Amino acid sequence: MIRMIGGEMPEYTEEHPPAGGLLHRHLLGRLPTGIRVLIAGPHDTGLISALAERRDVTCLVRSQPDAAAIPDVTVLCGTLSKLTDADRYDVVIALDGVGRLCSPEDTPLDWTESVRVLARALRPGGTLLLTVENELGVHRLVDPGAPTLTRAGDAWRPLGEFGDAPGRPDRLAAALTAEGLPVAALAAAWPLPQSPSLLVTPETLRYGPLDALAALAAGAVATAYPEKIVLTDPRRLAAAAVRRGIGAELAPAWLVVAQRATRPGQAAVPLPPALFAGPSGTVTEVIGTAEGGWLRRVVHGWSPPLSPVPGDSGESQPGPPVTDRAGGPLPSGRLLEERLLTAALEHDLPVLRRLLTGWMTALPMAAADNVLVDGDRYALLDPAVPDRPDALARFAHTLLTGGYHHPWPGVTDVARLIAVLAGAAGIDAVPGPPGAGAPDGRREHRAQLDALRQRLADAEDRCRFFEAELAKREAELGRARTQIAAFSGNLGYRAAKAGLVLARAARNRIRKGRS
Repeated sequence: MIRMIGGEMPEYTEEHPPAGGLLHRHLLGRLPTGIRVLIAGPHDTGLISALAERRDVTCLVRSQPDAAAIPDVTVLCGTLSKLTDADRYDVVIALDGVGRLCSPEDTPLDWTESVRVLARALRPGGTLLLTVENELGVHRLVDPGAPTLTRAGDAWRPLGEFGDAPGRPDRLAAALTAEGLPVAALAAAWPLPQSPSLLVTPETLRYGPLDALAALAAGAVATAYPEKIVLTDPRRLAAAAVRRGIGAELAPAWLVVAQRATRPGQAAVPLPPALFAGPSGTVTEVIGTAEGGWLRRVVHGWSPPLSPVPGDSGESQPGPPVTDRAGGPLPSGRLLEERLLTAALEHDLPVLRRLLTGWMTALPMAAADNVLVDGDRYALLDPAVPDRPDALARFAHTLLTGGYHHPWPGVTDVARLIAVLAGAAGIDAVPGPPGAGAPDGRREHRAQLDALRQRLADAEDRCRFFEAELAKREAELGRARTQIAAFSGNLGYRAAKAGLVLARAARNRIRKGRS
């Protein structure tokens, strides 16, 4: 049922994808049954249907065509400012943020005013699930487009980097507390605000296993930018941010669980230290132990793939469903891809050969960005990731197209570099060409151009040197030819030449007589 509340947009359809994804669906599945829920903003219809199975769900959207596409729930079609206090809800969900809740048919609301309206829709003790996009997140830093020059159809009030949303997790918590919504849980989200595949609490980013978390962040953003044009490789940026202690500040978004209460109580949707979704549909939870270690366990989804499907898509047939299955300790160590790139940049051939040989011996079908190395031990970061027969070829593509200096500067094509790496790893079978590659970074292009310019400048210097040497030798040869021509035509030269012939003949006769 659709109810027009004012400010609706009858001819407009949202251009950007709605909020959704496996992690969002998993978290909302933990909400209590039988409660009243308001879903504010564009959300995936599958997520709405799953939530409405055992709960009373109402949706608020501004687009009338989008409202008509939402099945089997009450839909309020209109702008956020028209939401009245007549209806109160136990939970308000705004996983798309507050940027797409207002329409040009009414006075737009800023971030604080929008949150205030959502807070009024909560019952005392109610819970708000809110996603806040970070204007300085990794996804913005690698985007080649300027946010102030957006050409989207919903850019009626383009703020770009001049938005008024809180810019840090601590400021976000303070702003919500000031509106009577103390924060019960908060997590940084990667790789995109609308569909995160990794959630990590700020405390875990501060005190947790940084190497493993950096690898998880790099793997999460890698899935969002396959062969897309970016300013720089977001995997390196995300991993460096986590490892340097500013992962929460540079995360693309923050997911907040706040409550309308005088003090925060137990979160209606508890957030573990870390939660990430695998490509095969698994959701894995990372938890701390009393001994100070870290464990991972599958809390939703399917068991590891049974039969990989060949090709570049990386798809696989999932195994039987599992729930709350132990996954063992979270492995320690650095990401193999980072170790390999470091060894290549330092031209450390012994370390590079050792890493390649150990990798191809222990986990030859695992991608380098899914393997952690701790000494001589190689472990999978996410066992649910399907096997990659082109793992070595993918690393060769990254090494060559990423602008990295390596010990084989004469190798300029991927096929030859794959053969070189295969030889260094001690394998006879040379892998085929890689599938879908890494993000197409402009900074990496600049590094490649700089390397090519340097090689061209060196070649030009060598050409100028050889040209100078050749001119010098040509001059010396010309002088020698002139001298020979000058002396070969006079009588003295001819007599000396005849005497030399007679002397040689006499010497030969004497030698024969002695013998």
